[in-house]
Amino acid sequence: MRFSEGFFLYLQTKGNLRPESLKDIRYLGKRLIKSNPKLSKCNFSEFSVSECEKWLSQTFSTPSQFNKARTMLHGVFEFALRREWCDKNPIKLIERRRIIEKEISSLTFSQIKNLIKTAKMPKHKECLPAIGLLMFAGVRPREVHRLTWKDIDLEENSITIHSLCSKTGGVRQVEICSSLKRLLAPFANGQKNERVCPKNWQKRWRDIRNDSGFKNVWVQDILRHTYASYHAKRFKDLPRLQLNMGHYDLSLLRSRYVNMRGISHTDARDFFS
Repeated sequence: MRFSEGFFLYLQTKGNLRPESLKDIRYLGKRLIKSNPKLSKCNFSEFSVSECEKWLSQTFSTPSQFNKARTMLHGVFEFALRREWCDKNPIKLIERRRIIEKEISSLTFSQIKNLIKTAKMPKHKECLPAIGLLMFAGVRPREVHRLTWKDIDLEENSITIHSLCSKTGGVRQVEICSSLKRLLAPFANGQKNERVCPKNWQKRWRDIRNDSGFKNVWVQDILRHTYASYHAKRFKDLPRLQLNMGHYDLSLLRSRYVNMRGISHTDARDFFS
């Protein structure tokens, strides 16, 4: 069985995955095939460890991309093993690349106010609830995209992230602070089954960032980092923050998410209230 043919058979078995996860697998596999068509026509049984590692390295330049593709390729070869297209999985012997985490600074209080001010403009206002969830609740971007209004309870001041929406597959509830409640309240009387994110969300969110002065300088997940840092400064309660963020333990918060540099006690108080 050729890799290129086997990959698409593997893809057909993944129909139970979320659309985003399926899209990631399809993208990574197609990129590998496109980068080296000759190698992709080899049989699964012909691949060596060194060939696979070289293939991954030539196609994916950053450690995070390399590791993500390695995980995907490992799954493809395990699929091939079960169908006896090969007798070993060469990906098992390829080490993951070390990722050196860069320090991510939070948005300043003036940047936060400017972003909210832009989102309140008539042409952008429909996006305000989703931006509020990203900023004042630290909900992951993909989780926000899946949320509906029935997941938001303003009386109980809680957001329920269901297992089908959650990145980690678990259910959690996130607190709604006063700042977020004020943003959500005017929009909460619509259809409960409607998504919080409006149509064409990705483009509209990018337009808001550009109009706020973040064109070409926006850092991925910076709003989640901002929420975590302001929460830590305000409440000094990492276990509580961990529950809201949906992390398994405190280690990721300490190593990557919490950066309180430049955040005053006053700004942290005003951020939430």
